[in-house]
Amino acid sequence: MSFAEEIMPIFRATLEVLREAGGQMPPSAVREAVSRRVDIPRDLQSPDAHGEIRWWTQVSFRTGEAASLGWMAKRNGWSITSVGAKALEEFPGDALYRELQRQYRDQRLFRADDFPGAFEQYQRNLGYARQLVHGGRNLERLGVGAFDVTDLYRAAWTQAVAALDHWVTQEIIDRAVALAQRPGAPRPNNFSKLSMPVELVEKVHRNAEPLEDAFRAALERFFEFKTFQQPDKIAEGFSHVSKVRLWKTVADKLTGQDPSKPIAADEIRTQLTEIAWRRNNIAHTADHDPNSFRRKKRITVRDAEQTIDVLESVVIAILQALGDLPPATDHSVPPAEAGSLGAAPAQTDAKRRGVIRGLSKWTEESLLHALDEYCPPDVADTLLAVYRHAESHPAFRGYIFGEGAHPSVTAWFSTGQDEAAMWSIYTGVSKSVLSINFEWMRNRGVPVDRLERLAHDLSVLPGWAGLPAQLSAASYAKRPSSTPAALARPDTAKVVLRALNDLLAADTSPRAWMVRGGRGGKREVRALEDGLIVIGWHEVGDLSRHSSRDDLADALRNAYPTAGSNVIANWMGQLWRFTTEIQPGDLVVMPLKSHHGHIAIGKVTGPYEYLPHEHVDFQQVRKVNWLRRDAPLGAFKDDLRASLGTQLTICRLAQNEAARRIATVAATGTDPGMTEEDPINVDELLEEAVLAPDGDPQPPGDG
Repeated sequence: MSFAEEIMPIFRATLEVLREAGGQMPPSAVREAVSRRVDIPRDLQSPDAHGEIRWWTQVSFRTGEAASLGWMAKRNGWSITSVGAKALEEFPGDALYRELQRQYRDQRLFRADDFPGAFEQYQRNLGYARQLVHGGRNLERLGVGAFDVTDLYRAAWTQAVAALDHWVTQEIIDRAVALAQRPGAPRPNNFSKLSMPVELVEKVHRNAEPLEDAFRAALERFFEFKTFQQPDKIAEGFSHVSKVRLWKTVADKLTGQDPSKPIAADEIRTQLTEIAWRRNNIAHTADHDPNSFRRKKRITVRDAEQTIDVLESVVIAILQALGDLPPATDHSVPPAEAGSLGAAPAQTDAKRRGVIRGLSKWTEESLLHALDEYCPPDVADTLLAVYRHAESHPAFRGYIFGEGAHPSVTAWFSTGQDEAAMWSIYTGVSKSVLSINFEWMRNRGVPVDRLERLAHDLSVLPGWAGLPAQLSAASYAKRPSSTPAALARPDTAKVVLRALNDLLAADTSPRAWMVRGGRGGKREVRALEDGLIVIGWHEVGDLSRHSSRDDLADALRNAYPTAGSNVIANWMGQLWRFTTEIQPGDLVVMPLKSHHGHIAIGKVTGPYEYLPHEHVDFQQVRKVNWLRRDAPLGAFKDDLRASLGTQLTICRLAQNEAARRIATVAATGTDPGMTEEDPINVDELLEEAVLAPDGDPQPPGDG
C-alpha cells in the first residue's frame, strides 16, 4: 500500500469527525477521535526523526490544504464548512482524498520543476516550529535543568515568523511570474513597479532563457533584502500581484470561519505586529523582559502553540482572500455582439513572420490570405490600413495571432504605465470585423476620460452613434465591433486611426497638475529643498494599499467618519490623482504662500511614496525636479492664472493648453498664450464647488 493510500481513510475520518461534531474541536480531540475510528497502520504510528507521530503530521498538512480550499476552518480550533460537508457527500471513499489533491493542485501555484509550492513550504516550516514545541514540552516533563527549555518555545516562535516571511515572498513571486505569463490577465497598478534587468529582458527576447526563469530570478533579487513580518509590509508586497483589500478581506474570511468571535482588520494587524515584535525581541535581545534586564520574558508552551495557530489561520485566510489568478484573456474569441462570422477559412501552410507575441495557430500570412480571399475589397482595405498602421506607431508593442477557429490578430500598444490590447481583427468566410477593446484597455488602467474621448471620436461611424452612452452604462466593459457597412466606407480607417492616435498621444504626453503646499505654505520650504510634492490626509495611512477608487473612499470614510458623502468623493478624486493619475514626466506647479505672488514649477520624477516614520506633514509624497522655484504669477496670462485659483489641493490643469504653456514658462519665463480655443472642463468646475460642512474643502493640514 502506498503512503497516499494509507492517508486517504485517515483524512476522510478527520472530516467525518468534524461533521459529526457540528462545531469547533481542539486539534488534540480530533486526533483522539480519529485514532478510535480508523485502524492506523503501524508505520504511521511511529515518530519521525523529530519525534512527531507520522500520521498526525500528515493530517496537519492535508487539513491545511483543505482549509486553503475552504473545505474546513482552522481558527480557534478545527471545524468543517458546508463546502467540506458537500465534498464528503459527493466523493465516496478514497475519492475524497484524490479530489482534495486535484483541487489543491489546480488552484495553487506550482513550479514547473516540481519544486514544493509556497504553501507546501510554509506548512513544512510550521511543522518544524511545532516539532520544537513538542520537544520542549517533553523536556519540561522530564525536568531537564541543563538549559532553559523554554528557549525551544522561543525558537519555535522565531521559526513560525520566518515561515510567514518566506511564504509571503514566495507567494508574491509565484503570482507575479504567473501574471507575467498571462498577457491578457488584468494586473494591479503596482505590478508595473516590479523591475527586471535589461540583461534578462534581452535573454528572453533572444529566446536564450524562458520568461518564467528570467522573471523569477529578477524577482528573487528584487525581494532579496525585503522582509514581510509586519502587516503593512505584507499588504504592500501583495499589492504588486492583487487588487484585494487584504486585511479587510482576511478579517471577513476569519470572521466567517468563527462568527462567534468576529475580528476586525486592525485587530489582525495588531496581532501580527505583536508577534513580529516578540520575534525581534527574541532574535536581538534574547527575549529580555523590558521591566528587568536580568531575566527573560515569560513564555509557555501555550504561547508558542497559539502563535503558530494564529499564523497558520492568517495565511490560509490570505490565500482565500487573494483567490485564484484571473484566467488569461482569450484573444482568439470575437465578442458575442459581433455575431456569426460564418465558416472558418481553411488554414494555410504559411511561414510565420512579423512581430508575434507567443505561440499561435494562425499566422500573419494565413490571416492576410483570409482577408484577401473572403473580404470585399473595400472592407479588406480598411482592415489592412488599421493592421499596417500598428507597426508604424512608436507605442506599438506586438501582435497576438489567434488560436481559435477563425483567423484573428490583436495589437498591443504601450499606454504609459502598462500595455493594452487595443484592437482585434477577426475574419470568417461570410464576415470580418474590427473590435475596439474598451474592456481590455480599462482593465489595463487606461483612464476613463480617455476611453470616453475615444468612444466619442468613434461615434461618427455608422451604427455607433449611441456608443458613448452604451459604453458608459457598461463601465466600458465591452468590445464593440464594427459592421461590414462601416468597414466598407472609405473614411473609416482614417476615423479609427485618428481616434486611436489621439488616445495614445493623450496617454503618453506630459500633463500639468497643481499640488498645493499646505495651509499657510507650511510644507513649501522643505518640499522645495528636498524635491517633493507633499499632501496631508495622513490619517488614511499608506494610500497605495487601496487599489480602486471604492477602496480609497472606504478608507476615507473610516478615517473621517463625520465627513459627508460629497466631501469623501471630492477627497477620493484628489488622492486618486496624486497616487495613480499623476505620472513621472508630468509637470506640476505649487503656488507659494511663503513667497506670495510666485509659483514653483517642476517635473514629477517618481511614483507615490508613503513614509510612515516622517512627520505627519511629510508622509504622503512624490519626488519632483523643481525647474523654477520662483516664477512670478504675473508671467501667466489671465486665462491660465485663473486656473491656478482653484481651491483644490490636487487638480489637473487641463484647460487652455496648460501643459505646453507651463513648460514654456519654466524654460523661458514667458507664457506664449493660447494657440486655439480650448473647451471648459465642467466636471472640474463642479468638483470645486463641493465643500465640507464647515466650508473648508480640505482636511486639517491641507489647503
